[in-house]
Amino acid sequence: MALLKAVHYINQFYAGLGGETMAHVGLSVLEEKKGPAIGLEKFWNGEMEVVNIIVCGDNYINNDDNFQSIIPEIKNIINKAKPDVFIAGPAFNAGRYGVACAKLCDYVRRELGIPSVTAMWHENPAVDMFVRDNYIVATSETAVGMSKSLPGLAKLALKLAKKELIGPARFEGYLRTGHRYNEYNEKTGAERVLDILLNKLGSKPYLTEIPLRGFEAVAPASKVTELKAGNIALITTGGLVPMGNPDKIKQAFAVTYGRYDMEGVNSLNRGVYESIHGGYDTTFATNDPHRLIPLDEMRNLEKDGVIGGVYKYFFTTCGVGTNVESSKNMGRGIAAELKSAGVSAAILTTT
Repeated sequence: MALLKAVHYINQFYAGLGGETMAHVGLSVLEEKKGPAIGLEKFWNGEMEVVNIIVCGDNYINNDDNFQSIIPEIKNIINKAKPDVFIAGPAFNAGRYGVACAKLCDYVRRELGIPSVTAMWHENPAVDMFVRDNYIVATSETAVGMSKSLPGLAKLALKLAKKELIGPARFEGYLRTGHRYNEYNEKTGAERVLDILLNKLGSKPYLTEIPLRGFEAVAPASKVTELKAGNIALITTGGLVPMGNPDKIKQAFAVTYGRYDMEGVNSLNRGVYESIHGGYDTTFATNDPHRLIPLDEMRNLEKDGVIGGVYKYFFTTCGVGTNVESSKNMGRGIAAELKSAGVSAAILTTT
């Protein structure tokens, strides 16, 4: 039986060309085994071999123009080799190397249809950029843990080359992609959760089927000390939009927000606005838009001199099911405008 074939990508350092002083070198191909490729083959027990090693300097390949210029050559190399799997790294916590590894794996998988896998530290910046659609095996933070990092990469690479079914991240060792798939189990959900509970109470090892989502800590903003001179913005995740939802904001899992003019207006009248939120009974909000955007009371505060003014636009989206990345993107867009306009503070209402 013919050996399975792998093409392996490494940077200038692991190819033995040098460190930072050689990060500018362009694309080259090695037929001699170098760096991690030697270690990877030991775990394949003669079932697969590395037939080509692609090398490029970290600085060179991370230049977009350079990357586009070498894509045709990379395509030719891989098409000629006809590998069963493409492997890159491990990159550990090296940012430029990690981005290059993940970017190449993404290209080879997406454009050439060849299974691909890389490996790196979970905080490598390339993870957030590419993990959703690519297999990235977890490694130690530095190359000191090379011997502990290669077995997982080798195992998943071989399974991909054999076109075997790839199981959940917690079993296969790759970083979670965010995708979930239905599968059959011989035990019901009630039986499985009871097994987990008993193991937990008995201080035995257990794995949850639905890992808790972790959220990054966000430092609170400084308090506003001068409201009288402040310009206050109004934002809602309650889905308040002009009648008919002209910007077609999604009722759930929103990825965009609306921005609506209220300059010179003292109230948001019934029949002009509606809530299109898909996660609660919007009757009361539609009948009285001030439940979500309290412009009437803000105008009173403005009139009484409590605040300096109200920003001329209000912002809106629907918060139900909206993922963290979409929320961040929308938040960045709104925050950039408010900072540019000199807004002092914002009031965010929800459902």
